[in-house]
Amino acid sequence: MNKNNILLGVAVILILVLGIFWLNQPSDSQEAIKIGSFSKAIDYAPYLVAKNKGWFDDVAEKYGTTAEYTEFQSLPPINEAFATNNIDLVFEAEAPAIVGKSAGINLKIVGAGVFLTQEIIVPINSNIQDVKGLEGKKIAVLAGTSAHQGLVSVLNQNGLSADDVEIIDMIPPDAKVAFELGQVDAWAVWPPFPQQEEVAEKGKSLSGSEIFIQSVIVARGKFIEENPEIEKDLLDVVNQAQEWIIENEAEAQEIVAEELNLDLEVVVRSWPKHDFNPVFGEEAKQDIETKANFLYEQGIIKNRVDIESLVEIK
Repeated sequence: MNKNNILLGVAVILILVLGIFWLNQPSDSQEAIKIGSFSKAIDYAPYLVAKNKGWFDDVAEKYGTTAEYTEFQSLPPINEAFATNNIDLVFEAEAPAIVGKSAGINLKIVGAGVFLTQEIIVPINSNIQDVKGLEGKKIAVLAGTSAHQGLVSVLNQNGLSADDVEIIDMIPPDAKVAFELGQVDAWAVWPPFPQQEEVAEKGKSLSGSEIFIQSVIVARGKFIEENPEIEKDLLDVVNQAQEWIIENEAEAQEIVAEELNLDLEVVVRSWPKHDFNPVFGEEAKQDIETKANFLYEQGIIKNRVDIESLVEIK
């Protein structure tokens, strides 16, 4: 074998080795887009429809990656996921986002999925007639959530404080069991949980306990700083889903029932509690600021939140 053939053979081997090395290297494309939601809620309908229709997956494919989905059951894992870059976008109410921001997590509220009303429910045979009747009673609620903030706010509006009741921190599945076993006197929670109790004839809404809530889209700060185009496309998908829901109400209800594994009757009964065409502007921003100040004044969060650093109005 002459020298030229030897050199050619070496070159071929090098090309093969480099080719194998190159194929085993991580891709330069965008990492998986990680999207999540906080517990089960009808107000996640735009997210659930877009997920069901594959619209988030289409965005991910456009950027050479995939979409991953997570359902969180409590607040700490969400904040941990944001802090460790393990989630990019979360659908939740504004209070958990405020709690996360107060704790120093780099996140932003970048839009609204739905506006809705939550409520406090009591057992079907309860003699509690109004909010004032909750004095001295045990109330289940998930700490740090919109339901928690709303509960304290409603108590204050009726001349009571959190000290006048016994607030028990419970995730919804545990609270549901406690409520149905009579271990608590009331439960502050979001749809579909009140409607499940109503359909089962185990619970009823407490008069005067309605709470206005914004179901918002919360993004990891660094993610949107580094990926403004992806952020825009994801928010466009949410807008697309909102419009589709309004035009296809019955099918949207079926999708939400399927995605949340709920009886369709529960979803249909929950539907009127929601505004699927929310205007996320200065008025919404002011409402979030009012709630952030309230949470601080009540001692639910330890640090004041700068609303300009929390809310991003497009």
